[in-house]
Amino acid sequence: MISSNAHYIEGRKRFEAKDFEGALEFYTRCIAEEENPSVYSERAVVYFYLKQLDKSMADMNHAASLEPDNPYRYSSRAYIKDAMGDLDGAIEDYERAVTLDPEDSIAYNNLGLLQEKKGYKQKAEASFKKADELAEVDQLLQRIRKEQEEEAAVKESNAEVQENPRQDRSKHSWLALIRETFTTRSGFNEYIRFIKNGFKPS
Repeated sequence: MISSNAHYIEGRKRFEAKDFEGALEFYTRCIAEEENPSVYSERAVVYFYLKQLDKSMADMNHAASLEPDNPYRYSSRAYIKDAMGDLDGAIEDYERAVTLDPEDSIAYNNLGLLQEKKGYKQKAEASFKKADELAEVDQLLQRIRKEQEEEAAVKESNAEVQENPRQDRSKHSWLALIRETFTTRSGFNEYIRFIKNGFKPS
């Protein structure tokens, strides 16, 4: 698999170190062993940084052909097309991306930017509106997930205390205070007292 391919791993390391020539070499070795759309996509990014846009486009086209239902392939290719001056092609790819993934706020935002650049004011406004709505939903979901994680942590701590009543309760108190800290002013003040008291309940 790609995750265990030594050439891929080394290519990622080189890319993160901004050694694009080195990344290109190892991604190419990886592709010779395994035809994987993700490696083609990542090599396309390397070519993009090396300003070899034609090769970047060729790799991204191949990645899209291997995964025609992956919206990320089209939004990635749209970015390259935009850099090459093909606004119509980029808009078409972003439209394909949001069709495949109607909840991609970034793709909607980028689509709106290109529509605005082309003078499609109403279409751009609609895309921006959709992007904003999705972003708000994403933030709400993140907040809900965070609250659920905190609630689970508190329940776990409660279970530990119930299993062992003589257990030090400072951990449970700390978790509860952390939750309150970010929701109420009184919780913040209590947290400050908690710290001053040496991380022990008052």
